[in-house]
Amino acid sequence: MADNFVPILLITLTIALIVILFIVISYILTRVRSLEAMQSEAESTPAGEGSKSKTGGGLSGFRGKAIWDALENPGKHPGVIEQLSSRYAFVLARHIEQVIDQGQLDRQRNREAVPESDAAVGGLRGEVHSWLPPSYVQRFYRIGSQSVTVPGEDLPELRAEVHGLVDEILHRLHITDQGRGIGQLVTSHTLDFSSQARGEEYDASVSEDDEVPSDQGNL
Repeated sequence: MADNFVPILLITLTIALIVILFIVISYILTRVRSLEAMQSEAESTPAGEGSKSKTGGGLSGFRGKAIWDALENPGKHPGVIEQLSSRYAFVLARHIEQVIDQGQLDRQRNREAVPESDAAVGGLRGEVHSWLPPSYVQRFYRIGSQSVTVPGEDLPELRAEVHGLVDEILHRLHITDQGRGIGQLVTSHTLDFSSQARGEEYDASVSEDDEVPSDQGNL
């Protein structure tokens, strides 16, 4: 009886060891594949992009450059484009203001550090991950920097440049109607505010290009 029990016990222990070994090997292989996938993803992601993608929330399911791309090609997302357009106009204005503000601040500190295209912008429902093409970021930043030291009589030229860039962006994104007036909003919050802080006075509502002629002003 005892002689028959020993082989059965050995067989049972062998099977148990094989099952345990199989489980351990399967776990190790799963972990290795997971680590390889994470490493591959990290190598394919440009430096800094991972941190930027976590900055700010989204609008209608879009974040960062995806918002810009969707608005530039509204036909690809007809179901949400109207809501996205109306909500992004405010975010766009705030993003531009942030870039100009940074240019002004850096000029006051005698340094130059053009912001990145991505930014967390305060929205009506919290921060939004917004994106602007580098060319626009550089131009708005330069305007902000110049506005700190430009003579008061030359400030309308910078204001006109801001309005022109804003109109260009609104046209590209097909949100001209939704963004009506944000050019004036941006300059009043940045260039005009900076001018008033320096104690300069000028009519922010009238530019050199649309001044009322003297003969009509007396009517």
